[in-house]
Amino acid sequence: MIIDAHTHIYPDRVAHRALRTVIGNTAGHLDAFTDGTRDGLLASMDAAGVDRSLVLTVATSPGQGEGILEWIRRTAPLSGRLIFFGSVHPHAPGFRACLGEMAAAGVQGVKFHPGYQGFPVDSPEAYAVYEAAAGLDLVLYFHAGYDPSLPGCDHTSITRFARFVGDFAGAKIILAHGGGYGEWDRVLDLLGGKGCYFDIAFVLESMQERPDARELYRQNEDFFLFGTDSPWRDQKRYVELIRSSGTLTADQKEKLFCGNIGRLIKLDGNP
Repeated sequence: MIIDAHTHIYPDRVAHRALRTVIGNTAGHLDAFTDGTRDGLLASMDAAGVDRSLVLTVATSPGQGEGILEWIRRTAPLSGRLIFFGSVHPHAPGFRACLGEMAAAGVQGVKFHPGYQGFPVDSPEAYAVYEAAAGLDLVLYFHAGYDPSLPGCDHTSITRFARFVGDFAGAKIILAHGGGYGEWDRVLDLLGGKGCYFDIAFVLESMQERPDARELYRQNEDFFLFGTDSPWRDQKRYVELIRSSGTLTADQKEKLFCGNIGRLIKLDGNP
């Protein structure tokens, strides 16, 4: 089984505009490999041989958490192959109630992108949200490290994540992009062996080339998840890169594709 732990889709009516906006914000440094819709992701999964995809959302303003949950409730039943994570904003006055509704609806985790949401990952207001989510046994999934659309933003720095991970030992934590795009020496020093998980979304090619990234994986292979960041990376290419790897054993590939994430979520779970 192959699980893509990091994908994004948008409602059909706004998908084209959303893709254009993100591409524009990165000065053309991104390209899209699907049309950003649910059907586009499912077609990509078919072409790549991906069995399930985890769809991540982000509440970029305080009022979006409830709307995201309603969209998940409408969209998730349309395909059993997609598993949806919700999102809340730390400045939302009703975040506790929203998280409770998500957990009651069967949502298994929440995604945060502190850069887009406008808060440092180790800020006091964010800690209140993490505590509430962890208390409901929800996975805490984060964008980690540099984002090409937010140059100069340190809300997701490795140092901040090291503080946060130390303060939330025992919580289910996933850090995207190998824990911090291009800073794998610091990720290894500050976050390796701390019990948090890392995905390889968007950075697989770079991680294969970097000795520090390979060492981070070697020491933490039970905590790495397969992910692509679709539509911003091609699922088929990522699957082929892992399958054709001569340095990964069959057991390592199985753990990366599905074994490790199976310890965090129910693979058939959806509202």
